[in-house]
Amino acid sequence: MLTRWLRRITPETFKHRILFSFLLFLLAPIALLFLYNFRETETILQRNASDSNIKQLEGIKYDLIDLMSLVMKTGMLLEQDSVLRQVMQQPELYDAIHRKRIVENKFAGIENSFFLTGATVFYTLIDLKGNAYTSYTPVSSLNYAAMSSEPWVQELKRAGGQRYIWTTDDHTTEVRERQGIRMLSLYALLRDDGLKPFAYGRFSIDYEGWFEEKTFGRHGEGAYFLLDANGHTLLQSDSEEDVPSTVSSTIAAASQSAGADSSSQSIVNNHTMYTYSKIQELDGYLVKKVPLSLLFEEVNKQKQRFYTVYGAILLLFVLLTYLISSTVTGPLKLLQRKMETTVKLNLKTKLPEQGRGELLALTRSFNYMIADINNLLERLKLEERQKQFVRFQVLLSQMNPHFLLNTLNTIKSIALDKDEDEIYEICVALGNILETTLNLEVDLILLKDEIVLVESYMDIQRKRFGHGIEIQYEVSEDLEYALIPKFCLQPLVENSLLHGFGQSHHEGQIVICASSRNSLLYLEVVDNGMGIKRSQENQSNRKRKSIGLQNLRESLELMFKNQPTGLLIESTDEGTKVVMHFPLLLSKPYLKEGSAHVAHADR
Repeated sequence: MLTRWLRRITPETFKHRILFSFLLFLLAPIALLFLYNFRETETILQRNASDSNIKQLEGIKYDLIDLMSLVMKTGMLLEQDSVLRQVMQQPELYDAIHRKRIVENKFAGIENSFFLTGATVFYTLIDLKGNAYTSYTPVSSLNYAAMSSEPWVQELKRAGGQRYIWTTDDHTTEVRERQGIRMLSLYALLRDDGLKPFAYGRFSIDYEGWFEEKTFGRHGEGAYFLLDANGHTLLQSDSEEDVPSTVSSTIAAASQSAGADSSSQSIVNNHTMYTYSKIQELDGYLVKKVPLSLLFEEVNKQKQRFYTVYGAILLLFVLLTYLISSTVTGPLKLLQRKMETTVKLNLKTKLPEQGRGELLALTRSFNYMIADINNLLERLKLEERQKQFVRFQVLLSQMNPHFLLNTLNTIKSIALDKDEDEIYEICVALGNILETTLNLEVDLILLKDEIVLVESYMDIQRKRFGHGIEIQYEVSEDLEYALIPKFCLQPLVENSLLHGFGQSHHEGQIVICASSRNSLLYLEVVDNGMGIKRSQENQSNRKRKSIGLQNLRESLELMFKNQPTGLLIESTDEGTKVVMHFPLLLSKPYLKEGSAHVAHADR
């Protein structure tokens, strides 16, 4: 199943396979590695930006807290100042101008001593005797009745009210320099040592100006916001930006769940990172809004450059891959077409040896193969013609032996009619030899059948020369069905008669032995004749040479190729022994209807 699926997704052509392999195992992993690195870089940048934003917000928050603490301290100093307290409690001791100068000097002294941060603080004091004092130039003359009826004074007058009240949404219209600007104000009830109230104070911080100063020059870093506890925007550095209500509610929920241990965090919403820091003193939040596109601007530029370069490299790589693979597949396709043409032309043409390297070596190898095939075909054709010629010669040669065999049968019939038993026996013996000779389809015969041929040959020789040479057989019954080459014993017996005994009529003996050792059959032909040396002395008087043993040795080698064979001659003055050996092949006999022996070969 997996193999079938791989075959479907794998291109078929060599060129496309190379391209697919490089894209899958080289270019795709590189692209994924770079994407992973970019993602990790973005994560690191986001984490570092979050830490940096938290530090910035913490610095702004503590600066605001310090400013509020200073304002609180100035209220306490004014409350503890004995001169100011006397002016507020006993204004009749001073004329109006003197009182105003004393109070304004106190305001100026506080400004010079504490507020070196650049933030502007506006002071307003109202005594209980119908007098009002400010550290700023009011838009119009001070109206005690109107000022004492303002909400902040009424809140301080309320029985059981708080002595100090902070408000983040104090819109003052009395300050000529900052009219209509939102203020962060501290409302304070000033009391003497006997805890008796003697004045109402309002200390207003121009925290909108302070906020603009703190966020000035940071517009490229993002937008800054000051939110109240309900998520409403109090201050913002960019009028075109805002904090969505979903984000403000998320900040409030996250701040409450985190508790006091983690008052500063970052969240990501809609591809924008919001970093916030809670201000416990105001029950509000400082928030910095940074779009991820601004945060990852450099990374996005690197991505764009990478994708551009990577796309160009990928395109160039594809073109080069097709070009390089075409230099291989193109000649291969041409070679394939030429091979097909060569096959159609019966391998009679050769390919032009062009190109270089492996293609040239492949072309040459193909030409060598074509040449070898043509040579082989020529040899096969020659052998086929030779076989046909030999078959024709065999048919011609069989004419005379068949004529001779028919003639022998005629002579045998005549001898039988005239009671010529000797002539009849000679014809029978010679007929057995001729029948075995004419059976060209059989190369191996049974040992017992070879012995019959030897006996037929000896019968003819005895009747011809009348000598008393006896032949004995030492063959066990289990070896009678051994398969041996046809006419391998008869030439050896004939050599014994010719070379061992010559034309003498004295008595002699020839012994044929058969034995088996190590899966080999050993045949021995031993005579007690004159030996080879004396026989060679008489060779010059003979017109016809005897059958050579070399032919028998070569026949054994051809018949039993790559198997152990051998032919050995031992000769002395007392006789000659010829020993030959070859693989033992036993034929298991079985009886067929008609009681004729049929053999089955077995090693």
